[in-house]
Amino acid sequence: MRKLSWMAGAAVLVMAGAAQAQSDVQVEEVVVTAQKREGTVQDTPLAVSAISGDVLQQQNVVDAGDLTGKVPNLNIGQAGNEVIISIRGVSSAGVVPQRDPSVAFHLDGVYLPRPSGANSVFYDVERVEVLRGPQGTLWGRNATAGSLNIITRKPVDRFEAAGELLVGDYSRVTAQGMYNFPIAEGLMAARAAFIVNRRDGYQENATPGMPDLGDAKEVAGRVHLLITPGERLRLLLSADYYHAGGAGTGSVLIGNGPVSYIASGRSLPYRAETNTPGHVNNKIWGFTAETTYSLDALDLVAVTSYRGDDQEVTSDSDGTATGTQTTYYFNNNRTFSQELRAASSGDGPLKYILGAYYIKETNDDNLYQYTNVARTTGVMLVRPDRFAESWAAFGQVDFDVTDSLTVFAGLRYSEDRKGNPVGITRPIGTTVNTFRPDAGSWAKTTWRLGADWEITPDNMIYGSVSTGYKAGGFSSNRNFGPETLTAYEIGSKNYFFGRRLLANLSAFSYDYKDLQVVSLAPDEAGVVRALTTNAGVSTVWGIEFEGRARITEALSIDASFGYLDAKFDKYVGAIDPLYGTAHDLSGNTLPRAPKWNGNLGVSYSMQLASGSLTARASVRYQSKVYFTEFNDRRVTVGGVALNPYAQASQDAYTSTDLSLRYQADDGWYVEAFADNLEDEAVLLSVSTDSARNFFGSYGPPRTVGIKAGFKLH
Repeated sequence: MRKLSWMAGAAVLVMAGAAQAQSDVQVEEVVVTAQKREGTVQDTPLAVSAISGDVLQQQNVVDAGDLTGKVPNLNIGQAGNEVIISIRGVSSAGVVPQRDPSVAFHLDGVYLPRPSGANSVFYDVERVEVLRGPQGTLWGRNATAGSLNIITRKPVDRFEAAGELLVGDYSRVTAQGMYNFPIAEGLMAARAAFIVNRRDGYQENATPGMPDLGDAKEVAGRVHLLITPGERLRLLLSADYYHAGGAGTGSVLIGNGPVSYIASGRSLPYRAETNTPGHVNNKIWGFTAETTYSLDALDLVAVTSYRGDDQEVTSDSDGTATGTQTTYYFNNNRTFSQELRAASSGDGPLKYILGAYYIKETNDDNLYQYTNVARTTGVMLVRPDRFAESWAAFGQVDFDVTDSLTVFAGLRYSEDRKGNPVGITRPIGTTVNTFRPDAGSWAKTTWRLGADWEITPDNMIYGSVSTGYKAGGFSSNRNFGPETLTAYEIGSKNYFFGRRLLANLSAFSYDYKDLQVVSLAPDEAGVVRALTTNAGVSTVWGIEFEGRARITEALSIDASFGYLDAKFDKYVGAIDPLYGTAHDLSGNTLPRAPKWNGNLGVSYSMQLASGSLTARASVRYQSKVYFTEFNDRRVTVGGVALNPYAQASQDAYTSTDLSLRYQADDGWYVEAFADNLEDEAVLLSVSTDSARNFFGSYGPPRTVGIKAGFKLH
């Protein structure tokens, strides 16, 4: 906490000096579409953070995990294929086709239902928008925690080109590029972009002949075609493709029961020991058509999308060179979605959005758990026709009561249906099928009410009450219910000192009911599976700050911090998956909800004869975070008190990034960087199995590199 106080204090002291800055130096405005219409961050009455594509590229953001620390109360972890996104302590882990994430992830307004898709899109990006708090009205169900929206760069009616090559340690090579060109002036333009990312594994495999884990073998491409046959009609056609190969993300066996292998030195964060070669073959692709027809005071928009997400992963389940456990998983996901909306475009006091939404997701979901190295014994689970289907109608109205006071209200009705009609559950080599079908349906109305007051053109306060809803599902032939959230929020958005200082504050309180919690346990057939239950009532509250200051033309500062108090108010009868004991977890902290988090960045630019030299340093701080709802709860077994869950947490840490960049006036640049200067081994997630083993996934160690690129237009 002292570290965070120092960071916030330093930011305030330096920002106070902005009063003496030059009058023509201002903080740059960022345009967002958080309310499905264009506006700036400062004009949008909700807690939204926006990071421009240029900043993302300069800070080497190539996947979702790289966003951690850049937005208050945003925490992103990785567990195998799964990207675990937590906003304000609300998150989901163990997201498989019969369960949903709590953070809605969108690519250009299209919802990606599987969390594996979150790493496929971070190139040629215009901006990333992080909407904190439930977004149940405009962004739909499964936005209980918020929404993360990736907005890619679209075609423009002029020539543009860019390219970049990055080389670094662990044999890293990342190449990306873009080419934008008009096909018919004023009528048609196209844009194509790609990225190739290669890197050896961070985790050295101590077993001879086995591949290192935590590597990267990724390639992705995207094309947009923009057609504007008249002033009123706009058609955007998009296609994208992503492939990931290699050995996959590495999980280290960090302990068993109360015994920590990390503390004893038996295991190391970046050392793996397996006798099954990891293998990944993941493909994510999609097609989208966005049609906009503008009337005099109304825009009609249709967004049609069809996407595929094919996952194939082989992994060593026991994390040892002597064990015999192997997991083979593959799932072919297909998703069709259609959104229709009408939005006012006039300048009158009344603004509105009305819409309808439909999505259907189908999954050919398969899991093989082998119990011998030859893979002739074990259990197979085959679910070829799993589906999830949802319909919704929504609307939001904003009314300017006066020139400075606006009230707003939104409403959405959603219906969800899920099913698992046919399948196989049986030991390998037998014909006894114990599969039983699953099905469920749920419906919910979510809403938002609030007001914002523009005190001056540079200062606004707002307040709102909003609700969120995540659909229920099924788990081992047992349905679990939806989780719901009611959020109360007040905030203030401000420019000071001639717009040289931006300072935004928000405070919130959540009533969180029926949180969906996942734990591992054997089902009725003896298969170790992730079982989901509802965890009663929770309360979450906190405060957030984001600030940017242009002290001079050369010196700029950015800072953010978040405080979070996320607790289970009532969670009785929780079954400890390690020993089967029952616990009252009331008062425990929610998983992936650190109390403090913050970031402080300083940039200084020096003008040279034909360009500029910019040095940047940023420091991220995060307090202790738990990865299970049991926190560090003691378990009594045979009269002995054990503390096995203590190792399922990450202690407080700081991480420093440095960079030095030369930007030439004619468009080329070169940059050297070092990330995680402290070489901190940071746990991103922890999982367990039926043998009471703990497996940890770690973020990257210290990495260094150099990159060079150009931009032409």
